Amino acid sequence: MDPLEPTDDLLESLYVVNKAAKRFADEATAAYDRGDVTESNVRSARKDALYRTKTTVLSRIVAHEQSDVTGEYHAINGDVWLFLAVGDWRFHQPPRAIGGDLAEEVDVANAPEEPIDAPYERDASVERSDRSLEDALAGLADAGVNANDHLARPTVTTEHDRIVDVRWSFLP
Repeated sequence: MDPLEPTDDLLESLYVVNKAAKRFADEATAAYDRGDVTESNVRSARKDALYRTKTTVLSRIVAHEQSDVTGEYHAINGDVWLFLAVGDWRFHQPPRAIGGDLAEEVDVANAPEEPIDAPYERDASVERSDRSLEDALAGLADAGVNANDHLARPTVTTEHDRIVDVRWSFLP
């Protein structure tokens, strides 16, 4: 795995990607609820790709310098999450997503069996950056992490058997 230096620019892009993934999750649910299966599938595919992109970036940051990342386990809605701090930026990550070997390299304040109770309500409207998703994804691609590489597949099929491309067309 190629290490990735956790610059503020990189971390801001990662924050924007994380917020967009949360927004896509909400939009996928809303589209499904109103019967728009195609839009739900597109949003869900992109959400999953963005979360995998986030995991890749965090893993590469840990590989760069494990002392740059600290963590603690949180109990959120009955699940255990790894809360990672990189500089002034914070990210929740399922422990299994980052992988056992890398998770063991992070200085974690507690054990997963004793998570801190941290009630959490996702609020996709809170913003810490005015960077666009396009700029954030382009920046991550320049750093070697292309969100299109993290799509499970580049297309989804509509309920009418049409193919819809879910890739971000501005990425290489």
